[in-house]
This record gives sequence, structure tokens and C-alpha cells, in this order.
Amino acid sequence: MTTRSLFASVVLGVLTVGAGSALADAPQGRPGQQNGYMPWRGNSFGAIYPIGVSSGPQQQTQAQIYDIAPALGQAAFAEAEFDNRWAELQILVDRQRKDFRISDEYMSAKRELDDAQHNYDAAVDVVLAHLQSDKDYKAAMEKLTQDQVALKSTGVGTGLRNVMAAEKLRDGSMVTQLEAVALTNDPAVQNARTRLVSADETLRLKEKQFESQLYNRPEVVAARGQMETARANKAGADGYLRGAYVTRSDQLNYNYQNISGNNVYLGGCDPYSRGYFGIGAF
Repeated sequence: MTTRSLFASVVLGVLTVGAGSALADAPQGRPGQQNGYMPWRGNSFGAIYPIGVSSGPQQQTQAQIYDIAPALGQAAFAEAEFDNRWAELQILVDRQRKDFRISDEYMSAKRELDDAQHNYDAAVDVVLAHLQSDKDYKAAMEKLTQDQVALKSTGVGTGLRNVMAAEKLRDGSMVTQLEAVALTNDPAVQNARTRLVSADETLRLKEKQFESQLYNRPEVVAARGQMETARANKAGADGYLRGAYVTRSDQLNYNYQNISGNNVYLGGCDPYSRGYFGIGAF
């Protein structure tokens, strides 16, 4: 090895040792987190903010939300109370009607009506039985029977069938007229009819009197008063709940405007819009 080569090797060794010392003194790996700042996140373009630090307004406002739970509970209780009072009134009225229909007064009038109806039917049957021997009535019944047989034998939709139907209707009216005259001229039938009409009117009058006095009975008046009180309480609870919704919406809007600075109504209750207190406001 020449003197020049030996000198070059010594110089190269010195440079290699110096470079190794410099690398040993340099920080190893990627830099650590400093106050939440991690520069290796992102694409090296734009600002990178520390973790947990907001870039927006630094206002620390504690939002206060109006609690509508008491209003909801009160409205639910008032509605259930009204439903119960209404049901109690209906049950009481129905029980009063049933008691009336089994009372001695009503049952006596009902028996009188049933007996009068039976007597009238019996008197009518006697008159019609005697009418069977009347010559004119027998002829009218025979003619009506012939019309019925002829009508069944004709084709549907034919002109002859229409003629026979009109003939049958005319003969049937004749039979009915003869029966009405016989019943009108019979005293027993007329007396039985008068009794029947009177008994029916008496029963209907008792029913109307009961219905007209039903809601004036003390127990019914008391139950109806409780129902009306429950109705008023329900209306008040509903209004209180609606006001609670308005208050909560206004508070949400106010908190949002203070925090964000935007004039946006989150609750759907703009006090300057129509229907603010109307249906569909919530």
C-alpha cells in the first residue's frame, strides 16, 4: 500500500466515526405529542389545531332547558281523571234506566199494555172469523186467489204479467177494505183498540217523565258536577302543557342564539308567526 492510499483510508475512517456520533446525538423516531398537537396528522395543507380545542367561539354557556315533565304528568292525570268521571256518569245513568224498567210503576204499565194488545188481537180474530161467512168477502178472496195463481204462471217481464199484477193489487185492496169496514163497525174491537192506545200512551208518558227528571236526580247531578270539574281541570292542564312547550321552545331558541349567534328557531315556535298558540304549533 502506498503512502497516498494509507492517508485516504485514515481520513475516511475519521469521517465515518464522526457521522455515527452525529446520528447518535439526533432525536430518534417521529416527534411526540406536544400539548395535543400532532403534526403528522393531516395532509400538510391548511391549519391543524390541537386536539380538544375548539376553533369556534370560546363562550362557555351552560344551556338551561325548561323541564316539561310536570306539565306532561299533570295533563295525563287530568285526562285520566276526566275519562273516569265521564265513565262513572254513564254507568250511573245506565243503572238508573235499568232500575226504572224493573220498578213496580213501569212493570205495571207494561203489563197493562201487553194485556191490552192481547185483547185487541183476540177481538180482531173474532171479527175476521165471522167475516169468512160473508158472501162479498168470500168472492173477493176467491178472486184474489185466482190472481195469485195466474201471476205465478206468467213469464217475468211480459206484458201479461204486468196486467195480472195490477189486477191482483186491485182485488187485494178490495179485501183489505172489507176487513177494515168490519173491524170499524165492531164495538168490541173499537173498545179494545181504545184501551190499547191508552195503555201505550201511559207507558210512553212514564218513560218521557223519567228521562226528563233523570239528570235532576241528586246522585246524577253530583256525578255530572264531578265530570264537569274534571273537564275544566283537563282544559287547564292542556293549556299549561301547551304553555310549557312554548316556554321550552323559546328557551331552546334563546340558548341556541346566544351560543351560535344565529337567529334560527329550533322549537318550531316563532312568536311572530300565525298559529304560534294554535294547532300544529308543536
